[in-house]
This record gives sequence, structure tokens and C-alpha cells, in this order.
Amino acid sequence: MKDDQESRKQALLQELGDIQSLLDDMESSSSASHTPTLDSEQIRKLASERTNPFLARPSPPPAKPAPRPQQQLSNADIERIVDSLVEEALPKLEKALRLRLRDALRRKT
Repeated sequence: MKDDQESRKQALLQELGDIQSLLDDMESSSSASHTPTLDSEQIRKLASERTNPFLARPSPPPAKPAPRPQQQLSNADIERIVDSLVEEALPKLEKALRLRLRDALRRKT
């Protein structure tokens, strides 16, 4: 934790030094008429190109999990799964079919 704070402190001091050197360059260039000066927009652009030590660094992308081996179902497993699904769905299907048939017969008469 202290190392991280110390490295941030050093980064901020370096950034401050860079800004000071930019300002010094601006002052020295204003005395020399032949060199172009940096306006505030150029300073913003230069500053935005630098990394901000206060912003969190993007976390590395998560490592892709190893693909799981496909489970091979035996024929007996498949039949058991199908039977349980049909057993669960049949009462609902039967009820829906009965309701439709009753409704259709009532409309015909």
C-alpha cells in the first residue's frame, strides 16, 4: 500500500515537473518572438495525453475459463430426461387441449 502511495506521489511530482517545464517553455518562447507559443487548448491537449494517476487503472481482462469437457449422455440418460420432461408437460398439454376442444365445440353449436 505504501509502495503504491509512494509511486503515485512520484508520478504526481513528475507530472508537476512536466507542467512546470511546459510553463517555463511558454515563458521562454514568449520572449523569443520567432517560436510559436502554446495556448491553453494545446496545454489541455498535451495534459490529456498523459495518464491520470488519480484514475483507477483498467483491470486486466479476465482470463478465459478453460472450456468444460462436454458431458456425453448415454441413450438411457437421454430417455430418462425425455420421459421426465414429457411426464411434467403432459398434464399441462392435456388441460390446454381439453379447454381448446370445449371452446371449439361450444362455438360450433
